[in-house]
Amino acid sequence: MYCPRCERTIKKEKLEELDQELKRRFDRDSIERGKCPVCDTPLIQLNKEEL
Repeated sequence: MYCPRCERTIKKEKLEELDQELKRRFDRDSIERGKCPVCDTPLIQLNKEEL
């Protein structure tokens, strides 16, 4: 997943772990809703070919 505003990539393997951490620490479910946890911009799914 990629945030075009922050220009950051979140690896698919870490999405679930990061989502649980954000919920536990900050009570945020933005990744679950497909949004960047930092700026709330919709995340973009990247294909392997694009990486």
